[in-house]
Amino acid sequence: MSSAASHFGKPLEKPTKSYLVQKFAKLAFGPYTILGYSVAGEETVIQVPELNVCFDFGRAPQFMLSSDIVCVSHAHMDHLAGVAYYLSQRHFQGMKNSTVLVPDPMFEDVDRLMAQWRRLEGQDVPFELVGMEPGLRFDVRKDFAIEAVRTHHGRHSLGYVLIEIRQKLKPEYHDRTGDEIAQLRTDGVDVHYKLEVPLIAFLGDTSAGTVFEHDLVKNARILLTECTFFDDEHRRKAKAGKHLHMDQFAEILPTLNNESIVIGHVSRRTGVARAKHLLRKTIGSESMERVHFLMDLDDATAGGDIDEGTVAFDD
Repeated sequence: MSSAASHFGKPLEKPTKSYLVQKFAKLAFGPYTILGYSVAGEETVIQVPELNVCFDFGRAPQFMLSSDIVCVSHAHMDHLAGVAYYLSQRHFQGMKNSTVLVPDPMFEDVDRLMAQWRRLEGQDVPFELVGMEPGLRFDVRKDFAIEAVRTHHGRHSLGYVLIEIRQKLKPEYHDRTGDEIAQLRTDGVDVHYKLEVPLIAFLGDTSAGTVFEHDLVKNARILLTECTFFDDEHRRKAKAGKHLHMDQFAEILPTLNNESIVIGHVSRRTGVARAKHLLRKTIGSESMERVHFLMDLDDATAGGDIDEGTVAFDD
C-alpha cells in the first residue's frame, strides 16, 4: 500500500476545535434556568425553559424551539435573525403555534417578513404575532403575565418582565374557617387580593435610563441586563451605540433590589475575563456576589457543550 493510501487509516494531525462551534451558557437560580448566548454584535438569545419563554431569537439555536413564547426586544439582526427559522422548524416538527411578542412599531414589518418567507417556502407557518408597548401586558395564564417596559436603545426597543400572579387571602379574613370563607365566596364577597411577583426582567440592549427605576425591573428576582463596554476608552462607543458602560452600571447597581443580576452582551473588545476583573475592581467583591456573567465559559469542557453553572438562590 502506498504511503498516500495509508493516510486514510488514521488522522495526520490531532483534531482541533472549530471556532464555528457554538457554546451556550446555563445558569441555575433555584427553580429557574437561564440558558443562552449573548455577545455584542453576534447573537443574543436567552431562554427560561421552566416558564416556556425565550428572549430574542439570535440565530435560533435548537434549544429555543422548546419555548412557545418569544419576546423580541428590538430589530437588530443579532437579536432577530432567527425568527423565520424558529417558526419554520417548530411547524416542521408539528409543535403548537408560537406566540411572538414584538415592539408594536415592528409589527407590520415582521408580519411582512414572515409573509415573504411563507411565499418562498411555499407553505403556511401559522403563529400569533402580538404588538407590545411599554406598560402593556400579555396574559399567558391566570397566574402568569408578561409586561413590556421601555428601554433606551433607540428605535422601538423594549424589555420584558415575567410576573407571577398569586391569589392571597385578605388579612381581615385570616381568622375565618374554611367553611366561612367558602360561604363568603358563595355570597359574592371578594376575599382575595392579587400579589404580583416579578420573577425575571430582561432588558435586551439598553443604555442607562429610567428603565432601571421601574419597580418591576429593580425588584425582579433575576435581572438580565446588558453591559457591553468596560474600558475607559470605550465610553464614546457606549454612548454612540446606546449601550451600557460599566461605570453607568456601577452607579445603577446600589439602586437595584434584585437577588441576582446576569450580565450579557459583553463586547469581544474586552472579553468576559477582563470585564469581570474591571467590574470587581470598581464595585468590590461584596457587590459582585450577586452579579454573574452569562458568557463566563472559560471552564467549558468542549466546544458546543452547554456550560453548567449553579447559583445559590433562596426561594
